[in-house]
Amino acid sequence: MEDPNEPPITPEQLHGIIWQVWTAYLGSSPTSAAVADAPHTDAEITASVCIAGAWLGHVVLRSGLAAAAAIAAAMLDLDPTRVKPDDIQDATGELMNITAGNLKSLLPHPSHLALPQVVVGRAEILWPGTQLLARAAVGWNEHRVTIEILHGEAPRR
Repeated sequence: MEDPNEPPITPEQLHGIIWQVWTAYLGSSPTSAAVADAPHTDAEITASVCIAGAWLGHVVLRSGLAAAAAIAAAMLDLDPTRVKPDDIQDATGELMNITAGNLKSLLPHPSHLALPQVVVGRAEILWPGTQLLARAAVGWNEHRVTIEILHGEAPRR
């Protein structure tokens, strides 16, 4: 029986999944970076995937555009100087989709993934009714990216 006070995903598991996904899909391993106490308020791109079902929450990537362009170039095997805005949106959304899919395997069943949502531009993106479960700061190719897992409460009936 699951302990309701025990988080379903530990920061160590989050780091492990990020390492596996990024190594496989981006061709190089990320490193851990210092984790800020607050989320990126200066993020130029925010990509998220909602997980709903027996567990409700979001997996969120926040980064600068240069980091997102580097992700797109690596993931889509493009020359970094030829990355287009659509490539950035597609790649960051897909990276979060893959990451969320791997995290979903650790969560109570059944849970399902929604389509990725990507917001380009500086904006304070919030998910009301959620609390931070885990945050990982990743150093990758001289860039810093933050990945968060936010846990939400299911609506009451």
